[in-house]
Amino acid sequence: MKKIALYILGFFLLTLSASVNMSCSSLNNLLCNGKGTLSLENKSTNTVQKIMINGVNYGTIDPGETKKVDLVPGTYTFQQVGISGGTGCSQATVNIVECKTQAFSCSSK
Repeated sequence: MKKIALYILGFFLLTLSASVNMSCSSLNNLLCNGKGTLSLENKSTNTVQKIMINGVNYGTIDPGETKKVDLVPGTYTFQQVGISGGTGCSQATVNIVECKTQAFSCSSK
């Protein structure tokens, strides 16, 4: 009788543990709304840069500033283009993954 009770208790604890792990994973996905993040940093000292992602302007980023853009998972082409006398940085490709952050910096003069 004790062995059966121990088996039942073990099964219950195993099921509870799996349920908690699943809940945390589901909660994480809800918190990021199914999106990933592209974090861009402008390391230049005096060049304002325009953020272009797949040909769409996502605003500007001042010298020393970091901006984060939430995107649905997928592959994107992006570029930080200098608009105040500087050059910006070359175009690059990034793969955005759900609930993950991909970080890049641009240090044009």
